[in-house]
Amino acid sequence: MNAYKKALITLVIVVPAVWLLRFCWQQRPILYENYTFNVNEAKRLKIFPEAQYAYGLHAWFRNDTTSAISFFRQTVSHDVLFIDSWLKLAEAEALMGRFEKAKKILTLTESLTAPIIRWKWPQALLAHELGMEEIFIRNINDLLAHQKKTQDAFQLLDIHYRGDAAATLQVLRHENIVSFLKWLMRWDRTGDTYIVWQKITEIGKSDQKITLQYVHFLVNKKYINRAKSIWKHHNNNSALTNAGFEKEITKRAFDWRYSSNKNGQWEIKRVGSPVYEGSYALRVFFAGYKNISFGNLYQIVPVEPLKSYRLTYRWRSEKITTDQGPFVEIYGYDQKGLYRKGPMIRGTNDWLAEAIEFIPPEGCQAIIVRLRRHPSHRFDCNIAGTLWLDDFRLEKVN
Repeated sequence: MNAYKKALITLVIVVPAVWLLRFCWQQRPILYENYTFNVNEAKRLKIFPEAQYAYGLHAWFRNDTTSAISFFRQTVSHDVLFIDSWLKLAEAEALMGRFEKAKKILTLTESLTAPIIRWKWPQALLAHELGMEEIFIRNINDLLAHQKKTQDAFQLLDIHYRGDAAATLQVLRHENIVSFLKWLMRWDRTGDTYIVWQKITEIGKSDQKITLQYVHFLVNKKYINRAKSIWKHHNNNSALTNAGFEKEITKRAFDWRYSSNKNGQWEIKRVGSPVYEGSYALRVFFAGYKNISFGNLYQIVPVEPLKSYRLTYRWRSEKITTDQGPFVEIYGYDQKGLYRKGPMIRGTNDWLAEAIEFIPPEGCQAIIVRLRRHPSHRFDCNIAGTLWLDDFRLEKVN
């Protein structure tokens, strides 16, 4: 009797083990994705949806659409939530001209995956192909809201509406309009950005960050008047931006722009002492390593052509060497025919006031105010020392 029980227990253990061993052996090509794609293997793996899907893709890429459809159907029959297979099945049905079937499948998958981002892009592509406008727009907006495939999504949307930015704007959710503006700027579609910016201001999305980016874009493209009309509200109608360096320097749009030398030949920094007025000034330090040509601090300033202006500023210096000291210069940004400069800054001096008067020529909508230094031709040519700038002002004069 004991021998009988032992044999029965052994049988109970061995049979599932044998089945499990066979099952695991069948799983090997699935686990390693190492299929041989022959008839026998297809039959042996017919109960595994992953394998049937792999066979479907193999047939699809060999342009055997009929076999691909068969494998994709086999896949979803074993796993009704195999969304990738559903979408490929819909694509294959559409290729075969069975558009109604494809539309029904897409409607099903979209309802099953509404909160899931993973399948939004293939669903958007399929909806675009099938002319299912509502599903297409919904999936594109979802992708953009989650910042997924942003460039591809806008590109597809642009193709869908044949480059009509106004039509695109109509279907975008408010949360995605700023991203659309950034995409248009990336492709230098300046005219289309006007339409989008107007919408952004209407819905109250024009915060400081996007305003700075957009004005910077317009200034670099030399659309000064349009940039100025946007910037004047941001800058409280002041002619110069951050004229006393009281705010952090953004290096964009009409604000000050500068770069520090990587080799430490000079350094530009906003400091709290010494200052002429307010709480901050700008310090420019020269290390004395080389006979440098310097022009790394400047601001683009909007002006009116043929009007008289006076630029005033304060400077202070400490041990500025060489015969060629830094100086402030003014020249046209978008028009030639203007050049004025102030005196050189040399030696050690307490705060001094300077003024430069100028008239922008006809057609000149902006000037550049820049701190400049030319190389010296003397033996002691390496410039060293520190200077401070503060209290810039630009005013019209009679």
